[in-house]
Amino acid sequence: MEYFLGLYEKAMPDLISWDSKLFATKEAGFDTLEISIDESDYRLSRLDYSDNDKYVVLDAMKKNRIKIDTMCLSGHRKFPLGSSVPETEKRGLDIMQKAVDLSYSLGVRIIQLAGYDVYYDEISTSSTRERFLENLYKCTELAASKGVILAFETMENDFCNTISKAMYFVNKVNSPYLKVYPD
Repeated sequence: MEYFLGLYEKAMPDLISWDSKLFATKEAGFDTLEISIDESDYRLSRLDYSDNDKYVVLDAMKKNRIKIDTMCLSGHRKFPLGSSVPETEKRGLDIMQKAVDLSYSLGVRIIQLAGYDVYYDEISTSSTRERFLENLYKCTELAASKGVILAFETMENDFCNTISKAMYFVNKVNSPYLKVYPD
């Protein structure tokens, strides 16, 4: 069975160049690098990369003959999709739109979402769960429009701490682009 191993970008120092990150990934024997878009201003700013910034990343991938296939999008911890604060919810959707656009531009095939409806300042309720699901439908449509796949990361919270709980959302959204393997 063939498999690919990826290196999570946060395993390296923040401020080294994309060229250096991709070179190190290849030299260490990995097949791909996973880009991180976490809640820090530094990493969230990547969602606003200029065409030139994107070219630098694409050029580094070409030069080092290694791709960035996946994105860990944990910026929603700070701007959760289930938030009851309209500005926070809107920012979460904006982050998703920009993540899809960046993924499309860089050839990233999969965006991994953290399984949180809310995180820091709110308690998970039926309303935050409903809002999360409603926004997950929107996110799925955004991703599908650019041929990007959304994936779930199970988390340490009760909201999505098992594969079964993650699959609840996958099955609920029931994207026509989704292929689910039978039990």
